[in-house]
Amino acid sequence: MGRRLFFCLFDALVIGVFNVKKTQLALVISVLSGAPAHAYDVISTLPYAIGSGKPNIDARLRFESVDQSNLVKDADALTARIRLGYTTGKWNAFDSQIELENVTAIGDDGFNSTKNGRTQFPVVADPEGTEVNQLWIRYTGLPGTAIKFGRQRIIYDNHRFLGNVGWRQNEQTYDGVNLTGTWIPKLTLNYSYLTNVNSFRYNVINGNNVADIDLKGSHFINLAYRPGKLFGLTTYAYLLDFAANPPPATLNNPRRDTATYGLRAAGTVPLNGIKLDYAFEYAHQSDYADTPAGIDANYYLAEVAAAYKQVNAKIGYEVLGGDGRYGFQTPLATLHAFQGWADQFLVTPAAGIQDFYVSVGGKVEKVALTAVWHNFNPDDRSGQRYGSEIDAQAVRPLGKNFSVGLKFALYNADHFPAAGGRAFDTKKYFAWLEYKL
Repeated sequence: MGRRLFFCLFDALVIGVFNVKKTQLALVISVLSGAPAHAYDVISTLPYAIGSGKPNIDARLRFESVDQSNLVKDADALTARIRLGYTTGKWNAFDSQIELENVTAIGDDGFNSTKNGRTQFPVVADPEGTEVNQLWIRYTGLPGTAIKFGRQRIIYDNHRFLGNVGWRQNEQTYDGVNLTGTWIPKLTLNYSYLTNVNSFRYNVINGNNVADIDLKGSHFINLAYRPGKLFGLTTYAYLLDFAANPPPATLNNPRRDTATYGLRAAGTVPLNGIKLDYAFEYAHQSDYADTPAGIDANYYLAEVAAAYKQVNAKIGYEVLGGDGRYGFQTPLATLHAFQGWADQFLVTPAAGIQDFYVSVGGKVEKVALTAVWHNFNPDDRSGQRYGSEIDAQAVRPLGKNFSVGLKFALYNADHFPAAGGRAFDTKKYFAWLEYKL
C-alpha cells in the first residue's frame, strides 16, 4: 500500500507541475542534456577561488548529568566540542569544504560514552575522538541543480527520518552523493545515495564497537511541492540497506533493512496577528533487501502550533506503529528532538509508541523559554502505559556569536520497565556555552 501510494502521489505531483508551462519542460531537458551554464574560469584563478572562501567555527562546552533508576551511579559529563572548517569560493561552479571535529572529556570520565566501556554509569553519548566531520565537493554548473559528493551533513524535513543529531557533541554525517533539483518552480527534488553513516555514538556491529555504520547503498528520495506558505506537500521514499543485518530471530532492531514511503502536508496560516502552523504526515514501513518478511508498520503525525508576539504553543500526536513483533524505526533521525529529551525511546518498542505532547514557549527579555509535556503509550492496545515526561529549556544569546543554555528532562516510567529494558525513571540536567562563527 505504501509503495503504491508513493508512486501515485509522485506521478500526480510531477504531471501537475509539468503541465504549467511548456518552457519549464524545455528547462528540464536542457538541464538533463548538460548544457554549460557559464564560461569556464582559467586555471590561474583557482588559487583566488580557494583563498576567497569562508571559515567556520563551532565550539561548545557542555555539562550533562544523568540520574537513572536502574543504575546505582549517576553520570556527570563535562565535554568540549570544537569544529573547524573551511569552504572555498567557487571555481567553474565547483566549491568544496573540509571540516574537522574534536570531542574531549574534561576531568573524571564518570559516564558511559558508548566508547569508554564504563557501563556502570548511565549513557551520555559524547565519545571522545577527532575526525573529519565533512569533506565534500559540490557542482552547481547546471541550471537548478546542485550535486554534492563526499562526507556531508544531510537533513530532510523535520529530521524525523534523516538528520544530523546536532544536539550531541559528535555530529552525525553521511558519505555519499546528494542531488538537489529545482528545475520546476515551487518543486524541489532531493535525492541522496548513501554508503556510510558516521554515527554520533559507537555501536556494536559484528562484535566490534565502531562509529561507522556501513550501508550497501541506500536511496533517499524526497519531492516537495510548495506553492506558498499556506500549503506544502512532500512525498518521499527512503530505502535503507545496511551492510550488516541483525540475526533473523531479532526482528525488532533499528538496523533492519526497510523501505519507507510517506506523505507530509505542512503550512502556515496567518489569522488576526496569530501565526498558525500545521503538519500532518503518514508513512508505511515494510521489509526490504536482506530483511526477512514481517515488517509492516505505519507512522502518523498530527501537529498544530500557534504563535502570537512573544508567546507560542503546540499540541501534537505522533504514532510509530507496532504489533508486538516490530515497531516502526527511524535509525537515522535526530532522535533527541522527538519523544522527550530524556532519550528513553531511541529504539521504538516492538509494541510501537503513541506520543501525545503539548509545549508552550516564549521570550522574556532575550531568554527563549520552552516547556514540554509528553504522555507515552504503546500502539498495540495492550492497555499498558509507557509513562510521561516533563522537559524545560532556557537559551539566551550573548552578543553575536555566543549563547548559553540550561535544560532539564524528567521521565517517569510509571511502573513500566518493559520497553525492551530501556525505559527507567530518569532525570537529566544540561548546561552549555556555545560559540559559532
